[in-house]
Amino acid sequence: MIAQLALAMSLTAPPDNWFGSDKLKHFFIAAFTQTVAYSALQAARVHHDEALVGAWAVTATVSVAKEVHDRRSYGLFSYRDLVWDAAGAGVATLVISKTVRTPSDAEPSPASRFMPKVGPLLSRLAPGPILAQQVLFNPAPRR
Repeated sequence: MIAQLALAMSLTAPPDNWFGSDKLKHFFIAAFTQTVAYSALQAARVHHDEALVGAWAVTATVSVAKEVHDRRSYGLFSYRDLVWDAAGAGVATLVISKTVRTPSDAEPSPASRFMPKVGPLLSRLAPGPILAQQVLFNPAPRR
């Protein structure tokens, strides 16, 4: 009887802890998937908000597919892995949202207001193809 109990305990799935290297992998892979999907959608000229929604859909699909694969292969579907996947995608979304340019970014910066005065002066000092044109630090707004 003790041998049967020991055998049954050895056949159970390994413990699914909240913290560990597996969870960090889920976090970073989900963040990577989110940013790559967002970038691909932006390259396809999808608007920012729709690209974020699409990236979330791609990341969720990849994450759930991975857990279904783990369930079929190892008998373990981990909701904790999905929580870490969502956390990674969420952090990636925050980083994307904080770094995307908005229409207010199209306003001239103080450096671009200063350059028209300095540009012609530099062009006279060192005429060349780069300095002959005025350089403005005014990034184009991103959709």
